[in-house]
Amino acid sequence: MNTPSHSILNLAILDRGYLQGCTWPILFGSWLPDAAIFVFYGWAKVMGLPEQVIWNEAYYTPVWQSIFAIGNSIPLALCGVGLFLWAKSPSGIALSASALLHHLEDLPLHHEDAHQHFWPLSNYRFVSPVSYWDPDHHGAYGALAELSLVMVASFVLWRRVRSRWGRGILLLVNTVYVGGYWQFYT
Repeated sequence: MNTPSHSILNLAILDRGYLQGCTWPILFGSWLPDAAIFVFYGWAKVMGLPEQVIWNEAYYTPVWQSIFAIGNSIPLALCGVGLFLWAKSPSGIALSASALLHHLEDLPLHHEDAHQHFWPLSNYRFVSPVSYWDPDHHGAYGALAELSLVMVASFVLWRRVRSRWGRGILLLVNTVYVGGYWQFYT
């Protein structure tokens, strides 16, 4: 999934009940698993690597895959949830639960770029038959499913969000997603 999708879905799911008002930890937790990928991309651009080399070669090197495994570990996220439940920290629970949701949302939509979600217990990668972007692996359907979920979650959030900034961001993300889907898959 695209990182902003995780933010919208996780806010719709988690920002209520005991975790209501933990907006920033939920947002941070939704981006945290992809943080190493952003660092990787910045490093690759500084190194002058072309996009083709970045995403078809450098991304798959063992060093980077090991780094990505840490941020995409379901066991580590579960440990975080447990630790913060014990500490009775709503912000910590929100952050860890949001990272965990990110991992669970990624599982059905990553094919060749599947993460080692069970690290450090296993290097196993669940290779989904569906990709969120790759047309060779039903990317149009994966992207449509993502877009649909984001739109439903955005509707839920629209009713909760009162600020113009929040509503503006929801409109912007949905507009970009609809335009992107239209451009790439129709």
